[in-house]
Amino acid sequence: MKNALNFLIKQKLMAIACADGQGPWIANVYYGAGDDGRMYFISSKKNRHSRMILKDPHIAFSIAWFDPANHKNRKAIQGLGTCRPAKNLAEITAGIKLMYNKFPDLRAILTVKWIKTNAWGSKVWVLMPTYLKYWDDELYGEDESKEFFMSHGEK
Repeated sequence: MKNALNFLIKQKLMAIACADGQGPWIANVYYGAGDDGRMYFISSKKNRHSRMILKDPHIAFSIAWFDPANHKNRKAIQGLGTCRPAKNLAEITAGIKLMYNKFPDLRAILTVKWIKTNAWGSKVWVLMPTYLKYWDDELYGEDESKEFFMSHGEK
């Protein structure tokens, strides 16, 4: 699990997939991940994926990496989890700090005050993975991947 979490922490871009009564949708989001595996991203509540997540918080996600010089050196995570807007100041702050780590140029713009007052309705979103399939050619060789189940103590 430690290798999977380290991979999550090092990456910056994730594809999230959600669905509603009209079908599935996929979106790319920049994110930051904490040591506990929670991932945070910023998105307007007006975006299609955000509106869909508010209706059904169960999502799938994927994060991939490869070495262009060696097609046998690939790493990826496919996962399932629940997603929602941050509930409190601690979650908003955690998400903002993780985004600062990935994107230092956001420090001047992305603040707690901006999250609470911006005209676009952008919020910090919290993704709590419940299942991870970690694919790592270097680590697992021919077995390719390992599965992990996670709990974040939320209902």
